[in-house]
Amino acid sequence: MNNKILFIFFTLFFTQVGIGNTINSEILKKEISYYNEIGSFDKSIIKLDSIIHSKNVTNYDLYNLYLLKYLTYKTLLNYPEAEENLNVAEKYGLKSSKYKVEVETRVLIERIFIQFDYLKYDKVKELLQKVNKSNLKYLDAETYGFYISVLGTMNSLNKNYIQAEKDYLEGIEILKQKSPKHLPNIYRKLLHLYTETKDNKKALEAFNKGLYYAKHYSIKLYILNMYESLTWYYAQNEDWEKAYKTRLIVNDLATDYDAINQSGKLQNLEREIINKRNDLEVRNQKNIRLFLVIISTILIILLIVLYKFYKINIEKRKLVENENERMRNKLSDLINHSNNANQVEKKIILSDYNLSERQLDIIELVKKGFTNKEIATELYISENTVKYHLKVIYNTLGIESRNSL
Repeated sequence: MNNKILFIFFTLFFTQVGIGNTINSEILKKEISYYNEIGSFDKSIIKLDSIIHSKNVTNYDLYNLYLLKYLTYKTLLNYPEAEENLNVAEKYGLKSSKYKVEVETRVLIERIFIQFDYLKYDKVKELLQKVNKSNLKYLDAETYGFYISVLGTMNSLNKNYIQAEKDYLEGIEILKQKSPKHLPNIYRKLLHLYTETKDNKKALEAFNKGLYYAKHYSIKLYILNMYESLTWYYAQNEDWEKAYKTRLIVNDLATDYDAINQSGKLQNLEREIINKRNDLEVRNQKNIRLFLVIISTILIILLIVLYKFYKINIEKRKLVENENERMRNKLSDLINHSNNANQVEKKIILSDYNLSERQLDIIELVKKGFTNKEIATELYISENTVKYHLKVIYNTLGIESRNSL
């Protein structure tokens, strides 16, 4: 079971989200809708959960993802869990000012649907008064069709059957064009309407059409709903034998659909996914800490080695500078006078030596007491170049063989 969940998790995740990409809400909506229709609710939850916790998802993406989770649990008639996900969807959706009106409108309509399913018609009426009709343009055709059917039911409850029928027929036309798989939702309401108006022929026609679409798209919940409505129709007409037989069909369909058990499995699945994610995060944290320890150790060793090299270079540099200074002093002494007090001061004739113009310039500056750095600045050359020329001058004048001068 665990391996199966992990396989589904990674397969669904990498087929939906690429590196650096956000979700395509329309494609994902169709995919989740398909999984829910065939009863693969576990695939819906695993897919949605994997994308929710992926990188690069925006607040608007999260709104759509949690909205799909809401619809999944609503399909299973688990309204507490559905409402919780709708609240989370609203929270993320309202963070995007660009989509604020769209989010507010959709969430309001979904809250109307929830209260409608609870049969709290006073609350439905209260929420309907908050709907700004100019904002209904933000609804997709499917949601708008459901909204129209709610209006139809409210009119039917108020005995305004003519307007109710118009609303239902408008909803049917919308769904026929955009989402025919949901037509059973409205046909069962038409069945109720025609039962109320004692139009048995139209009532049974509505049942047959609704059942046709429910079976055509293999949506178990809609098949169940159509037979439940037919049971109610027979009961209203006091045809108890047919009502009983239809009720047996409903019982079998309800057992097959098993919404409560399916919902419980989904909640267990979500908990298992959360536990696996937490375990993965713990392992990742341990790996990160180990990696940081290794990197820190390597950096410390590297710093120690670099420091030792630095000290060696400093010492070498001092030795070279001291040697150059010694050579410069000897050169200065050689050029200006002899250190031997018993000999007559003797000037060096530089023209007797093969010295370049640059070297002669350096000698003149040495005579003036310039340091290597000052010579470099004066002649616009590097200090290393000065040192190089001093060595050449030193060797050319043979300072080592003239120490007695």
